[in-house]
Amino acid sequence: MKIISAIYNTPDRDYAMLALNLEKSVKKLGYDFKVYRLMNDPMSRFVKKDNYFAPCFFKPSIIKTALLEMKEDILWLDSDCLMKERVDELLEGCDIAVTLRRWDELRVRDIYDGYINAGVMAFRYCNNTIEFIDRWISELDRSRADQDAMNRVLLNYTPLFQLGEIVDCDGVKIKIADCDTYNYFYFEDEAGMDKAKIYHIKGSLRPLYYNKVVDKVLGEDYILNH
Repeated sequence: MKIISAIYNTPDRDYAMLALNLEKSVKKLGYDFKVYRLMNDPMSRFVKKDNYFAPCFFKPSIIKTALLEMKEDILWLDSDCLMKERVDELLEGCDIAVTLRRWDELRVRDIYDGYINAGVMAFRYCNNTIEFIDRWISELDRSRADQDAMNRVLLNYTPLFQLGEIVDCDGVKIKIADCDTYNYFYFEDEAGMDKAKIYHIKGSLRPLYYNKVVDKVLGEDYILNH
């Protein structure tokens, strides 16, 4: 399994520095790593509104490109992730693995941020995976981001309530893994951090928690000054 991510130039988000720490955490565990560098900020063409979702649409095309180039299984990690333990088991018994958030059964879940978080996803190199990514891409035109486009496809096959289930999406086996292990961003719950194998210090969480997680995973020498 090879780990991939992507970064782009933007004045208020230093994704290059984040990706360097991600690379260190990945290589420390013995994985190969490749970062795709986008020429422009893919969010700059969107008018900023009061809602907080990030209109990212580039992940499926980069993941498809990586699979066809490398011809091996890949794990996508957002550049603001850090890896603490290997995750070789993630693709056992499936073609694709996604990570499902915690949810409140008494609340209606939003299509964007109520189901999977697309910051961590694993993909087996096979025809089934490529065909599923094409379906994912086909949903982008009516979605706010690639994350809810993925949710739209999956909700045709499962209500996304059962952690660990393997869903048959017209022949494509998709594992619903848990964010608590593979995509942890519940940093106010310090007791849960030890179980996590991958941390995702996303968005507004970064100022409060990024350097704390870096210190835990890599040591104080890799703490960022800004």
